[in-house]
This record gives sequence, structure tokens and C-alpha cells, in this order.
Amino acid sequence: MGSKIPVAIEIMGDTCPEEVRAMSVQEIIEDTWAPFVGSLTTSPQTFLHGDAHIGNTYVLPDNDVGFLDWQVVRRGNWSVDVGYFLQGALTIADRRQHERGILEEYRTTLDLSSDERPSSDEVFLRYRAAASHGLALWLATLSTPGWQTEAVSLSLAQRYSAAFVDLETRSAVKAVCS
Repeated sequence: MGSKIPVAIEIMGDTCPEEVRAMSVQEIIEDTWAPFVGSLTTSPQTFLHGDAHIGNTYVLPDNDVGFLDWQVVRRGNWSVDVGYFLQGALTIADRRQHERGILEEYRTTLDLSSDERPSSDEVFLRYRAAASHGLALWLATLSTPGWQTEAVSLSLAQRYSAAFVDLETRSAVKAVCS
């Protein structure tokens, strides 16, 4: 996955934040993505879709929404699906404006006792760390012709790279993994 990341960053050009452009493949994969993914099984577990990006959704005539492409179902921490979906589905501006409210709504509707429910700070920390997942996957996708159209891949790489910087994902991954 990592060997093609520089190609994606070149394709993104000036739309790639400087902080991401300055990162090595090792920093993206080994220092942020891999530790985050490793943390998914060392925290409370739930059922995960595993590939919850906007392209794997559908809308029925009655406006019910669902996910398709269930090839990578697994157990793990909720943050991978929630972070991956929100950071990719929302425009950068909408994410910045609404992510905290959406996360709090998610947190308070969890069917858990109050002592099991994560705090707002815990939810936001895990959500911030999740940007490492979307960034690594969509840089790899952008650099691999045929996986998705370049327009879709570019848009999602831009969204995840902005989230990575905005949410200070490096420090969040360190906190989650310490």
C-alpha cells in the first residue's frame, strides 16, 4: 500500500495540506495508520462494516439508507466505521461545522449504561485518530488506477487529509495507543 503514496500526494498537488505532503510513507503507514488499526482490538468491541465510506451506501425510495459491500466485516472499535464514514461523507466545511454535534448525538444514543458509555472526550479522541485510516486508504486508492475514478479518489483523499491535519491525528493516535 505504502509504496504508491508519493504518487497520490503528487496527484493532489497544492490541495494536499503541507503537513501531509511533508510526511514520509513510514510516518503515514507505520507511525499512524498501523498503530491506529492495532488499537481497534484493544478497546471495547462492536460489529464493524469495515469499509464504511460514502460509496458503499444506498438510499431506498422511502429514504432509508443502508450500507452495501460487506466483504470486510469484523469486530473492533466503533471509531473506525464512524470516523471513516463521517470524515469522507461530509464536505470539509460541513465536517468542521457539524462533527462534534454528530459525535455527541452518536455517543448519547448508544444503548449502554452510563458507566459503559464513553465520555465525549474519549469519543472525540478516537474519532480524531480514525483520520489516519481514511488518509492511508484513500492515498493508496488515488495512486492505483481502476480502484475508483480519479475524481472520487481525489475528493476523498482531500477530505481525509484535511481531517488528518484539522484533528491533529498524529497526537490522537499516540494518545490512543499509549
